Amino acid sequence: TTVAGIIGKIYKELGLLSKGHVVYAKRSTLVGRYYDSELRAIEDAVNRAQGGVLFIDEAYTLYVEDDPRDPGKKVLEAIMTQLADPNKRDWMLVLAGYGPEMDKFIKSNDGLDSRVNDIFYFDDYSIDELMQISEYYCDKHNYIMTEDAKEHLRSVVTREYNSKDDTFANARYIHNLFEKVILVNMSKRINGLELPTKEELQTIEVSDMPSMRKINQESKGMIGLDKMV
Repeated sequence: TTVAGIIGKIYKELGLLSKGHVVYAKRSTLVGRYYDSELRAIEDAVNRAQGGVLFIDEAYTLYVEDDPRDPGKKVLEAIMTQLADPNKRDWMLVLAGYGPEMDKFIKSNDGLDSRVNDIFYFDDYSIDELMQISEYYCDKHNYIMTEDAKEHLRSVVTREYNSKDDTFANARYIHNLFEKVILVNMSKRINGLELPTKEELQTIEVSDMPSMRKINQESKGMIGLDKMV
């Protein structure tokens, strides 16, 4: 998602797009309840994306292999129609999702397969990079982690990283770890202070860190992208 936004800005600076903004879409926003809803939804999305990027997340969900009547097929057909429109050239289509599922999705439609020229795979962040992201999160939101808290967080991240599977959320894992675990614990601790100082309100201590027990699945959050076309 972040890369799509960066690409939009770069292409605008290069003069390839007139605006460079990103319009986000997914199956639930493109598949409608009524006849031809998909055609109208795609047309609306492309119109809003004119001058920028239409980003479809988890695009592989538009292809249901065992159901020829699935409305996702109409979405794909509508996308092909929009891509073939000579009057709509000021936009870029970015499709994202899991690697294996995206491979199958692209090959499911000959028109789409022939138009996809660029495929990018994203490796998982390393442990050091995940820790850098945690530092960035703190800097951005004016939090300060104690050295003990940093050491404990690295232990937690290392354990999760070493046991990760294809659903590991990368940067979003760190974001959700702070939003759903660390800051919740911190709030509970600070709530017990009578008159907390500004420093106390900003400092994340080791007691705010998740325990070394298996972290609740909720903290892992949504899945990060591993392929973009």
